[in-house]
Amino acid sequence: MATMLTLVLVLAQLAITVPLAYALNVWQDDAYTLASTAGSLRHAVHQAIFFEQNAPLYFALMVLWRAMSSSYFVARLFSVLCAAAVVYALPKVLQRYLPDVQPAWIMAAVAFNPFLIWTALEIRLYALVILLSTLLLLTFYDAFLAPRPPRGALTAYAVLCVISAYTQYYLLVLIVAQGLVLMLWRRWRALRTYAAVGAIAALAFAPMLRILPAQLANFRGSFIAPHTPLAPATTLAEILLQYVVPLTVLPHHKALYAALVIGALAWAFAARRHAGAKANVLIGLMLASAFVLFSLVVFAAGEHILNRHAASLFLPAVMTAFAATTMFHEPVRGRAVAAVGLLILASSAVTLVSTYRPMAKVGDWARLTSYLEARERPAQPILVFEAENAVPLAYYYRGPNPIVAIPTAVDFRSYNVDHFVLHDGAQIAAQLARIPGDHRTLWLVTGQYCRALNIDFGCDTLERYVRDHYETLSTAHFYGSELRELRRLTPQ
Repeated sequence: MATMLTLVLVLAQLAITVPLAYALNVWQDDAYTLASTAGSLRHAVHQAIFFEQNAPLYFALMVLWRAMSSSYFVARLFSVLCAAAVVYALPKVLQRYLPDVQPAWIMAAVAFNPFLIWTALEIRLYALVILLSTLLLLTFYDAFLAPRPPRGALTAYAVLCVISAYTQYYLLVLIVAQGLVLMLWRRWRALRTYAAVGAIAALAFAPMLRILPAQLANFRGSFIAPHTPLAPATTLAEILLQYVVPLTVLPHHKALYAALVIGALAWAFAARRHAGAKANVLIGLMLASAFVLFSLVVFAAGEHILNRHAASLFLPAVMTAFAATTMFHEPVRGRAVAAVGLLILASSAVTLVSTYRPMAKVGDWARLTSYLEARERPAQPILVFEAENAVPLAYYYRGPNPIVAIPTAVDFRSYNVDHFVLHDGAQIAAQLARIPGDHRTLWLVTGQYCRALNIDFGCDTLERYVRDHYETLSTAHFYGSELRELRRLTPQ
């Protein structure tokens, strides 16, 4: 029965992700991965470290994977299969961590979670990160907590630790949190074995220690560092809540979250007479340890957190929501599990419909370029702002006109977001001056984002320059982008 349920959920998830992987356009992050992995294995590793500012393993794997085909669809299939593998491995994880909870609700909540679906459709490492975190949970339990550890569990865990370290640095937080769990549970013998595994993994990771400080410095130079550990902790708490109950597509979602928390506390108080069961706190303890470590690491490094950065905590967060129901006796426990499952599935359905209704990723670059190529004429430069949008646009564009990133093109040797800030109109004039011809008419492509955290890219500066020097002949709107045909004003 469990095997059949797993197969059904895997196939149902694939029925969603495979068509979307084919239909959705390449967007900015996708285009970066495609560019970084389009050459040799050595080139991909170099780009991962010095341009992508990432650990190199995923990008190396993508070079090998894309040997089958250079298409974006095949590139996406890697993430699609990683997400499906998470669902496939989930029953074994639940048997170990939540044996007293009906697995069907948790499996469905994970399989159709918008964040897992999103990672499946990204040509980035996040689906692989979730898969690795799933396998780390499984092998950690088998190696250190199982009454009779299966043969090979310790070796598998050690190998996964090394693979994780070379995939995403934040996975190390989960690994260290697992060691803290052994310490808090006073599993001293297991802790000594864990420490030996950690030493081996640290030795294997040593070559990256020369590179990591420079990567951290690159981001610290652009974004404002958090002033206290409370700032990253607050952001991380919001991210984990969004993983469990994805409602950010709805208006006033913060009020909805507050109402849900109050409602859950009120229900728990009303059902307190059914409480008293021995709660399963293992996964919650691991998540809490990882939460504290994650917040402290981000603060110490002076970094910022986006929802994708915490992908390694996605599965522990969802499992912890269900683990909270184990404090109740049956039949209240079963009702609580069903209520949590229905809440997650309902919010997931709303978010999935809202997110993929346009059938496009941000920028809608495939449709935009088709529209542009059908209407453009030679000698009409295509200005693109913010500059990074020129990368996915160039992936699709096959017309005769030059693409001009404003204020400057992406330098694929090293990434610096400060270079994409438009300070004055002279930067636009300088870029246009490099294009032969008088270009009385041109096209302007703009994205929907004018800011990234504390960085203002200069949308107001761009619009002032356009108003002062051009008239708009036509405007077309796409999902997350706008295309305008402009004609230079005649001096009076």
